[in-house]
Amino acid sequence: MAGQTKKSGKRRIAWKRVLPLILIPTLIVIAIKKLPDAFHHRKSIDEVAVAELSAKEVRALRRYNNEYHLEVARANGIDRPFKNHQHLLNDKYEYIVKYGLREVHDCKYYEVPALTYSMPYLKKEAVDFLDELGRRFFKSLKDLDVQEYRFQLSSVLRTEADQHGLRKENINATQNKTSHYFGLSFDIAQTCFYPKGESEPVYSYRLRNLLLRTLIEMQDEGRCYVILETQTKCIHVTVR
Repeated sequence: MAGQTKKSGKRRIAWKRVLPLILIPTLIVIAIKKLPDAFHHRKSIDEVAVAELSAKEVRALRRYNNEYHLEVARANGIDRPFKNHQHLLNDKYEYIVKYGLREVHDCKYYEVPALTYSMPYLKKEAVDFLDELGRRFFKSLKDLDVQEYRFQLSSVLRTEADQHGLRKENINATQNKTSHYFGLSFDIAQTCFYPKGESEPVYSYRLRNLLLRTLIEMQDEGRCYVILETQTKCIHVTVR
């Protein structure tokens, strides 16, 4: 028994000596790969040319009207709308478990401002979609050697009271039919973006066009429906 203990102790000592020899070169390689990015100053979006949306791209943004969004949101989302904010908040954790809701916060990819007529909750699959959208958008910026910009969510999960209040201010808001009820739809502000490390937004159609191209790509993959809403200045997205 004593002999086994000695052997076990020797093995642990051996690993303590070998492990640094394995890890240190690996960490050095990772650091060398990251070093150029750390010191490279990427361009502002104003310093690069971004093509206007083509006629084909504009058609793609008109291909799926609100009925498509409503149909898929009803089929795959929350089974019935919340009456008001308190309806959700009174049993918040029960609904989080029941519907797979996630609270949406500011992150490296997007900003969530103080919301007036919605609440910052989405189903998990919609949050996962947002994260992938952010990663792809960042890649499109990196391909142009442009610094990172976060987009802004302008509307998320709506209650019936939210939709009623919105209807008073926006005659284009449908009275009782919106895919925002079901936790799979969200709106993105068309031209409002935040440069990395800054809290003040910039307004850019170039960034909007890059983001829209990413969304069209994901729509073509069957991941979502997208509408470019001209009157409300937002991009309406429903995750399929």
